[in-house]
Amino acid sequence: MNVTIKQLRAFINVVDAGSFTEAANRLHVTQSALSLLVRELENELGVRLLDRTSRRMTLSASGHDFYPMALKVLDELHEAINSTLQLHERQRGAVTIACTQLYGQALLPKMLAHFKQRYDSLDVRVSDLPNEEVLESVLNGKADFGLAPQRITPKGLTQEALFKDRIELICPIGHALAKRKQVTWAQAMQYPFVSLPVDFTMKLQADLLAWSKSLVLQPAYTVAYLTTALGMVKWGHGVTALPSFSTGLLKSFDATRVPLCEPVVLRQISIFTRKGVELSPAASSLRDFLYEFTSTPELMDVDASTHI
Repeated sequence: MNVTIKQLRAFINVVDAGSFTEAANRLHVTQSALSLLVRELENELGVRLLDRTSRRMTLSASGHDFYPMALKVLDELHEAINSTLQLHERQRGAVTIACTQLYGQALLPKMLAHFKQRYDSLDVRVSDLPNEEVLESVLNGKADFGLAPQRITPKGLTQEALFKDRIELICPIGHALAKRKQVTWAQAMQYPFVSLPVDFTMKLQADLLAWSKSLVLQPAYTVAYLTTALGMVKWGHGVTALPSFSTGLLKSFDATRVPLCEPVVLRQISIFTRKGVELSPAASSLRDFLYEFTSTPELMDVDASTHI
């Protein structure tokens, strides 16, 4: 049997239109060509599908049975084609992600190494920026989406939770607190503290004061960059507190991490996208992979106590 898609489409359009003339107009073919396709289909099936009179066209008994099956065949074919095209589109193209410098250094390089194993033809561009510039980059369309700590969602953006990261104490390997299983914030504050920029410090201070009014941060130094903070720690200028994802960088600075408690401070990391703007297939692939990656402890390679 040699039934073709053209024949099925011709039959379905004739039934839907109610006449060969209207169906021919819809398909932009001649009426005679359309009639030939339907006759060929009937010959292949060995049954009459349409009863034709000089005044009207109606479905035969066999046509009534065949029509829903023909619709199903075309619908499944269209679904298969669309799924294949979508998969192809998700595996090609370019995507730009804006992220804070911490996650640009500590999370994305490893994540992209795994991502490229699945989507090797996608061109991923990483724009690592200060926290406040990440959302601006998404808003003005320079980035497809952004990765940054949770904050009040600006107008024009949407925010989706990705994962939570625990704030930990970072100190030199030989420091007095380095061998402890955990350290309270009160104990950590007995040493000079190296802080990151104002927005990080203000949010951290709010979390600490919510636990105890006595936990007041008085930074000995305030620096702009993560690597500067780690350098200050390495050369004995104090300790710092950073999200657990910074730990991948500690070896280069002869530093170690110790869980902080009383209180345990968590930071939600979110994905920011432009409201009302659909992500491209390529950008959707990267965003979906981020969710997959960050929900897989084996890939994240972090202690379960530091990642939620």
